Amino acid sequence: MATWQAELFERLRAALRDGSVRAYGSLVDGDLDEWSDLDVEVSTSEHIDVELLLDTRLWAWQESVTDDGQVLRLVTRDGRRVDLTAIGSTLVLPEPPVDNAVRFDAALAATRLGRGNLLIGLHLVLGIGREALVESMRAADLAAGTVHHRVATPFDARAAEVAALMSDRLEPESALRAYELYGARRSERDSGYAPDPAGLVALIDLAGGG
Repeated sequence: MATWQAELFERLRAALRDGSVRAYGSLVDGDLDEWSDLDVEVSTSEHIDVELLLDTRLWAWQESVTDDGQVLRLVTRDGRRVDLTAIGSTLVLPEPPVDNAVRFDAALAATRLGRGNLLIGLHLVLGIGREALVESMRAADLAAGTVHHRVATPFDARAAEVAALMSDRLEPESALRAYELYGARRSERDSGYAPDPAGLVALIDLAGGG
């Protein structure tokens, strides 16, 4: 049975005929599970538009530069995860979403929790919860006109929302609930912000479907 990882790898090979594409990790080790990403290395002299290459929109990502080249950890809007290393080329990315870091942590948390890595998963979920608390703290500052609060404010009740993230069984959906909470709190303070959980929902659904 073909997997999306194998199908995407073959697409990359066809799209970069003048370059070279090498898969590594779980696809070649035979260790794929429902939460696996595609690990791939691209060697070409071209500038590459990542979304055109993958034929899908990106939802979140991390970027770094190492001795091996430019490394991208990508989450697509349709729920696929790709670790893409470019050697001798430049990977061109779109403008990142304003909550890119939170989105990426939520995707990573869902994957860790899906595999039973509760320690790492909870650490990531709590990080997103902390960002939700920061948004509520900023809202409290704006409402009171000061950053000094000697006594409780109505916003203190929101601490229970983050605590509730730990009250249920830890599962991939815990990451989704954390992101939704963050999105709700930020959108209250920032009228130009709209949360978008599409990529995270798709990731969880894709893994759930095997």
